[in-house]
Amino acid sequence: MISYPSILQPIHDFLFVTECLHCGVRLNNGEQRVCNNCWNALSIVRENDYTFKVLIDRFREGRVIDDFVTLFYFEKGKLLQTLAHSLKYEEVATFGFELGVRLGKKISNKTIECIIPVPLNKRKERERGYNQSEWIAKGIASVITVPVLSNAVRRTRYTVTQTHLNAEERKKNIADAFEVTNADAVSRKNILLVDDIITTGSTIQEIARVLKNAKAARVIAGSAGLAKLGEDA
Repeated sequence: MISYPSILQPIHDFLFVTECLHCGVRLNNGEQRVCNNCWNALSIVRENDYTFKVLIDRFREGRVIDDFVTLFYFEKGKLLQTLAHSLKYEEVATFGFELGVRLGKKISNKTIECIIPVPLNKRKERERGYNQSEWIAKGIASVITVPVLSNAVRRTRYTVTQTHLNAEERKKNIADAFEVTNADAVSRKNILLVDDIITTGSTIQEIARVLKNAKAARVIAGSAGLAKLGEDA
C-alpha cells in the first residue's frame, strides 16, 4: 500500500524548491533556496577590513553618503557570484528577499525613514521581470517596517553595463543618469539606498548626490555584496 507522503512528495517537489541553489544538496526543513552550509560559507565584510575602509573613505570624500552597511564579499567563482547571477538572471527573487532580511537585521539600530532601491533601466527591468535591488529592499522593509519608495528615483538615460569599466569610466558612464521624481517624498528624510553589489560605489554615490540635491537629510548606502579591491564585479 502506497503511503500518502510518497504520493504527495512529487507534488511538493514541483511546487517548492527542494535543492540548494548553489550546491544542489537537498534542503532541510526551514531552509529556503540556499542551505545553511552555503550561507555560512559566505565571507562576511567587517568594518576593519581594508576594502570596507577604502569605500568608507571614498564615500566621505564624496560627501553625499553618510554611512555604509554591507553583508558579504562578492568573490569571483565563489558563492555570492553564483547567487547574485541567479538573482538577476534566473528570477530567484526570494533569495533577494532573504538577503534583505539579513541586511535589515544588521541595520535595525539605525534611524531610517524610507528605503530606495537602485533603479534599473526600464528595458532591463522588462527583460528580467523585476529589479533585484527592489527585492532586497522589500526584505529589509519586512524587518525595520519602513516604506520602500521604488519610484522615487528613476534613470534618465540608458547606460552601458559597468562590468568591464574601471572606476573613472564607471563614474563618467553613470553621471547625470538619475533624477528624483518626488522631491517631497525624500526631503528631510533619512534614506537607506540599496544596491545588490557595490564595486567602486560610483552608481550609489551618483544617486545619493541627486537625493541630497532634493534635500534628503541623510543617505545610508546598503548592499548585499561588496567587491574586494582588485576584483571587477
